[in-house]
Amino acid sequence: MLQRSKILFLVLLLAPLVQLSAQEHIEPLKRRISIQMESTNVETILEKLVSDNELFFSYNPDLLPEEKINFSVTDTPLGEVLKTLLPDTLFSVSLIGRQLIITRVEPKPLKITGRVVEKDGKTPVFYASVTVEGTYIGTMTNHEGNFDLKIPYLLRNNNIIISSVGYKQNIISAKELAKVLVVKLQDESIQLREVLVKPTDPRYILQQFRSNIAKNYPDQPQLMVTFYRETARQEGIYVGVWEAAMEILKPPYQFNEPDRVRFIKGRKADLNRKPKEVFIKVQGGPLGINSLDVVKYAETFLDPEYEYLYQYRFEHPEIINGRITWIIRFDRLAETEFPCFNGKLWIDADSYALVGATYTYDKKSLKINGQSFIQKEPFGFDTRPENVEYSVQYRLLNNKWQFYSAHSDIIFRVKQRKKLKTEYRNVTDVLVTQQYSFPKRGRFGPEGIFHEKDIFSEKIGIYDKEFWGNYNVIKPDDDLIKAVKEANNPD
Repeated sequence: MLQRSKILFLVLLLAPLVQLSAQEHIEPLKRRISIQMESTNVETILEKLVSDNELFFSYNPDLLPEEKINFSVTDTPLGEVLKTLLPDTLFSVSLIGRQLIITRVEPKPLKITGRVVEKDGKTPVFYASVTVEGTYIGTMTNHEGNFDLKIPYLLRNNNIIISSVGYKQNIISAKELAKVLVVKLQDESIQLREVLVKPTDPRYILQQFRSNIAKNYPDQPQLMVTFYRETARQEGIYVGVWEAAMEILKPPYQFNEPDRVRFIKGRKADLNRKPKEVFIKVQGGPLGINSLDVVKYAETFLDPEYEYLYQYRFEHPEIINGRITWIIRFDRLAETEFPCFNGKLWIDADSYALVGATYTYDKKSLKINGQSFIQKEPFGFDTRPENVEYSVQYRLLNNKWQFYSAHSDIIFRVKQRKKLKTEYRNVTDVLVTQQYSFPKRGRFGPEGIFHEKDIFSEKIGIYDKEFWGNYNVIKPDDDLIKAVKEANNPD
């Protein structure tokens, strides 16, 4: 049976009404509640609290007490109601803004620090997945191959799965991994005789991919806890870093409903900033990077309406986690003023699911779409993207392919009246570190929701090294760690 993290997120938010009653102005934990229910469980009671009191919430139902109880309170503060339902010996309640966060009380998690390298023992494997077996809990390696993984205490005996495209999957116990520290991944290759004869037309594979989306991807809403990092460099020097833990509510793929992204907590650091430095703000942020889920938000190279713009061809197939995977390269075909990409698709040969994609704008498309990347730029400056690279990965869990991570890397050239020229680079990553099915009657409140025009750097607080607590994050690269230290200790 699937084991899940023992962290419970329960967010109760006041509904946004045009006119609020006196009761609705009160801090959430002090709001007075009356409720009476017989022979029911905690989840049903919480749903009743929501429907009767205009509260919003999100939580992992697998972590709630399952036994049926009789429950009755009259004119009682919500904080006391929650203590009765979820005893403080097992749960703790904290208030962040207007969000009530309930976490499971348990021993400190097991923290493992390690490095993933190739078989030579030196070359780092970056963006390798490091996951607690049988769960959605995990992280990935940075550009030096380093990672930190926080494993809930109750899962301390689970194995850890380390995998990356082009390498054999490595499974190792958490206790052994804590001793080994450096994990070597072996190359994974295939012989042509082992591969079924591939189809002659890549477009047939794309057609099968689209036909099987409903079968291959989740058919229930998924609530994903994610880590987000955005960095900015000017002429190779870090000028800013912004990070956050986020929630993504992802409806089933077969429904045409947009994802919703909500801020949980975040930090930022402005680095090496001088008064005359150029500093631009890139549009998108967490909502933009989430839209790289090309299965849900189909880009032109996957959309049958725009296939005529592209040429597709097979490359040599790969084995990913023991599964044969087709590699399809695509490039602009038609001479048109429409923006196009070039890149690669990884499609599972058995299920026709998209495993991953890497893609870039070609030079012509950058000229057409260049200004759409910029939300704010200094007066008198002309900013144009020079290079744009995107990637997205999915992982197979519980027989469904799940959105796992996305990455963007954009390089801008900035000019000022033909005098000043500087290079500005914006890199953004998002990683799913925990996930569970969203309750059928759950309500994802408006507090902290990101919108298309939002600029992430304007929404978060200061940078401090102990900020994340038990959240899993992508370990910063060594040069970023050094830049933050120097900014905090200039002497």
